[in-house]
Amino acid sequence: EMGEIIEHTYSKPAEPAATEVSFVNKASSVQSVVALGNIIDLKPGDEDVIKLQLANQILGGGSLGRLFQNIREDKGYTYGAYSSYDDDELIGEFDAQASVRNAVTDSAIVEFLAEFKRLQTEGVSEEELEGAKNYIIGSFGRSLENPQTVARFALNIQRYNLDENYYKDYLTKLQALTTQDVMDAANK
Repeated sequence: EMGEIIEHTYSKPAEPAATEVSFVNKASSVQSVVALGNIIDLKPGDEDVIKLQLANQILGGGSLGRLFQNIREDKGYTYGAYSSYDDDELIGEFDAQASVRNAVTDSAIVEFLAEFKRLQTEGVSEEELEGAKNYIIGSFGRSLENPQTVARFALNIQRYNLDENYYKDYLTKLQALTTQDVMDAANK
């Protein structure tokens, strides 16, 4: 006889009312770890998942991302600056991070915030849009060579009650995204 399955409910965390800065001093450190983040309401399979993936790729998904190009290549504050996100049944998260020289900690934060704002208010170039799409398409294709990926996709369809064609339609949905979709995802 099966036992009773205990169900848990969780209240959604409140978003901060304003930008908060937490500072932890470590006197011997020659670098600052800068981490910016927030919660996001993004469930697996949500129509915004693919939009956010594209927006994040442009913002901080790698060495061609705006954060890396600005904070490392242009300013020379760090060896790398990146952003990432997670979807989740309860609450997702967005974060961006870099380790920078102590003397440029405030300047790096200003640049992170400026890049966030720019993604929200200025349409990305066609070159950025297509480059990010091509990167994601290549990564998706390579991931299918791994049996664990295929198994995870099948499990996700069952676990999150996704449309059975969710992954089959993935690339078509990605290709259809526009600069406005990127801006909308960044603003949401």
